[in-house]
This record gives sequence, C-alpha cells and structure tokens, in this order.
Amino acid sequence: MLPKGVLNVITGRGSKSGEYMLHHKGFNKLAFTGSTAIGRNVAVAAAEMLIPATLELGGKSANIFFDDMPFDKALEGAQKGILFNQGQVCCAGSRIFVQEGIYDKFVAALVEEFQKVKVGLPWEDDTQMGAQVNAGQLETILKYVKIGEQEGCRIITGGKRLQETGLDKGEFLAPTLIEAPNNQAQIAQEEIFGPVATVIKFKTEEEVIKMANDSEYGLGGGIWSQNINRCLRVSRALETGRVWVNCYNRLPAGAPFGGYKQSGIGRETHKMMLDAYTQVKNIYISTREDREGMY
Repeated sequence: MLPKGVLNVITGRGSKSGEYMLHHKGFNKLAFTGSTAIGRNVAVAAAEMLIPATLELGGKSANIFFDDMPFDKALEGAQKGILFNQGQVCCAGSRIFVQEGIYDKFVAALVEEFQKVKVGLPWEDDTQMGAQVNAGQLETILKYVKIGEQEGCRIITGGKRLQETGLDKGEFLAPTLIEAPNNQAQIAQEEIFGPVATVIKFKTEEEVIKMANDSEYGLGGGIWSQNINRCLRVSRALETGRVWVNCYNRLPAGAPFGGYKQSGIGRETHKMMLDAYTQVKNIYISTREDREGMY
C-alpha cells in the first residue's frame, strides 16, 4: 500500500480541475498526456512557475512498408498500427506508406483484412474493435473523412458510421483506409485520433524518409523490410521517439517512450523518467585542516 498522500485522485473536467492544478502552488512538477494544443498550455503554466513538465502529446506516425516486407505479418502490423484501441492512440500508425512495386497487391489485401475486422460490443467474444470514446470524437473523425474527399483523396474502404443491430446506440465506425495523392493532404498532416489511415505510395527510401519527417509530430513509426541494413538506416533517419521494426504498438514497460518536435518533451516508462522527478544536489567536503591561502 502507498503511504497516505502519495497518490491523490482529482476528478472532473480538465477545463476545471486540470486548470486548477496548473496554477496550484503545491506542485513541483507537472506531467501531462494528451493533445498538443493542451500540452502547450501545460508547458506555459510550468514555465510561469519555473517547474519542470513532462509532455506526452499527439502524433501522426508513419508506418512504412517496403517491397521486401514480410507480407502477411505486415498486413497485421498495418491493422494493429491504426485499429488498436479504435485508433485512439497517440502513436497510431495513421500514415501508411507503401512502396510502388508492392502497392496494388498490398493495398488490395489490406482492404480485405480491414473489411473482415469485427466491430462490435465489448462483451461479445469475437469483437476486434469497439466504439469511439464519445459522439463528439466520432463526429470529428467523420469531418476529417469529408475533408479528405474534398481534397481529392479516395476512400478505399470504410469511412462510415456503423448502425447495424446493436451498434445503432453507440459511436461505431468502420475501419477506414483513404488513399492520398501525397503527404500534403490535411488528413495526412493532422491527428485524427480514430481508425482512419491515409495510404500514400512512394518510390525510394530517400523519398519516404522525407515524407515521413514532413510532419510537426514525431512520436512513433514503423518500418517493414527484410533488409536489416535498410531498417537501421531508416530508423536512424526518422525524426521520431520510437521506431518499431517489423512490428507495431509493442509497448514494453522498460522502454523509454516520448516524442520529438510537437509530440512532447521528456520520456516515460523507463528509469530515465525518474530524472524529471528529482533534483541534483552537489555536496563538496574539504578534508584540509589548514587555510587555503587565498586570504
């Protein structure tokens, strides 16, 4: 059991209880997980009080599939990257880059996999994906789908609310793939926070690195290839806090997690996170008994 006062839970909306905490003089350190927009407010509050802040914020992670990917495993990895927790994950692989030599085959197979995913109620044993967190979030996701269409992107599969028997009272969305002509589309640049991935074709390793890094975020990323040298090259080149190679959304407890750029400051789930909760003190002891001779 934790000693009394070590852990305290304050309930309520962030706009009230969270705002109260940001300006309370009793805190010596702030830690926040959430959107980049709110994270900036937390950073400002910490700066005004001259205390440290750890921020784990948004993302628009690139999941990169080369021609020599382990095909079947990669199909599962693309799904796990964007459908895990209904896509409501900060490090979701929401930008799927596929090399042109395997593009048509991979996308066609991925569509089949997406369409087989069982979206259902949480107490049903065969449910693979559940509902969005609330009606507002579902509406936000559908707005992004519409924006994609207006930008000239093509909905390959999904993009619609599911209202079959049993799902009509919840916020359920079909797993969605949207083909984007390039990485500049709004749906390829902004965090959607739902089971919606943009699919973008690329030619070379250099091109996909440039597109993957063309984002204000840098939280996660995936590389799928059987060439380990390529995997290491691309891993080093990606401006992101975590890179998965031939897997995605593996979250070991002892590995540092955090982002580059607008995805946050600091690291969590590793012993290095303790540095943010401690202060360094230097104690210097002289063992000389005589004067130092300066005066």
